[in-house]
Amino acid sequence: MQYFKISNDSARYLCKELIRHEFIEDDIFGKYVVTEKGNALAQTKFVKRMNKEKADLIFQKFMDRVEEVNSDNTFLYSVKQLFLFGSYLDRSSDDFGDLDIAFVLERKIKDDKDFMAAQQKLIQDACENGKVFSSIVEEVYYSETMVLKHLKNRSPYISLHRLSDVLELGAPHKQIYPLSDELNV
Repeated sequence: MQYFKISNDSARYLCKELIRHEFIEDDIFGKYVVTEKGNALAQTKFVKRMNKEKADLIFQKFMDRVEEVNSDNTFLYSVKQLFLFGSYLDRSSDDFGDLDIAFVLERKIKDDKDFMAAQQKLIQDACENGKVFSSIVEEVYYSETMVLKHLKNRSPYISLHRLSDVLELGAPHKQIYPLSDELNV
């Protein structure tokens, strides 16, 4: 309760309301578990919706960053393929929550030994510049994370997903990179 700076009574009321609305439930050990509905709420982005003009501008700037990543050897991965899915696929719409983009990345350095050496140099440089890694997993994925962070550019309107996840969901999607002549944005 101290973390949230609320009283015990307020915390109990909050928990009761979360249970009543099915965002959490009691488990057999007397602890609270987040439900599927609660997870959906946690994934919700509370950003203002955007019109077509703003969505197109954000998309174009995103595509510019794709070219930056692919031409800058600081990044150890290039963007091999991109796919649009979600509401932005409907070109007649003028109301969008975000741009859902599926990606496939590819290592720029094909040789495993050379790639690992470049990855270690990147990690070493990051550490020398004050980066602190919280785990070995964060280190292993650092070069890929660098690409994704650059592409997203902290935009709440860009939602990046691995293509395999989109295919698993069976979501309708359209390849946009390498650029398809069918999509004129």
